[in-house]
Amino acid sequence: MKKSYVLLFLLGVFLFPVQSEINAQSEKKLTIEVRDAQNKPVPGAVILFDNVRLKRWTNKKGVFKAKFTETPKEISAFSPKVGISKIIYNGSDKVQIIIGDSNDLGINRSPTSKNIGAIQFRDFYDYLRGQVPGVNVSIDNVINIRGYNSVNGSTTPLFVLNNTAVDQTELLNVVPTTIKSVVVLKGPEASKYGSRGANGVIEIRTF
Repeated sequence: MKKSYVLLFLLGVFLFPVQSEINAQSEKKLTIEVRDAQNKPVPGAVILFDNVRLKRWTNKKGVFKAKFTETPKEISAFSPKVGISKIIYNGSDKVQIIIGDSNDLGINRSPTSKNIGAIQFRDFYDYLRGQVPGVNVSIDNVINIRGYNSVNGSTTPLFVLNNTAVDQTELLNVVPTTIKSVVVLKGPEASKYGSRGANGVIEIRTF
């Protein structure tokens, strides 16, 4: 029996350090430096890995230090005062993200403070689900305004983007962080659009 305890003890001594070493090796450290178009540091910028927001912000020097085990494909930096930019992560230990540079992969827009939450949404459909009451969006992105039910006919509302009626496919080009407002019209409010507004109207304004 004593031999069994000794054997288990020895296995624990040798195996646990190995497991700890494996875990340490799988964790990677990354330093992210966020700057604006004038090469000035951007403090308080939100960092996202593959559109998932991290809990902290860049420090007063515009630096963010992160640890991860699952390598992100894209890294984004967002500042409500400067804008948002995105880069493709190349696996290096240190990366720099320039916000406001027309040559980067970012959106380069400056959302108002009311629109900061939009950074959490993947696309316009996701934005509708999370931000706009009175609208139903199915898993396959079928949109209808609550109160309009039809068995045979279409319930698709009219979409008006910056005062221009557009097809629903155009909504994929609307970036959540560029949305200024979304207004849902139905009944008498939608009558100004005539028969086109029979199923309600969704007015979208962007910056």
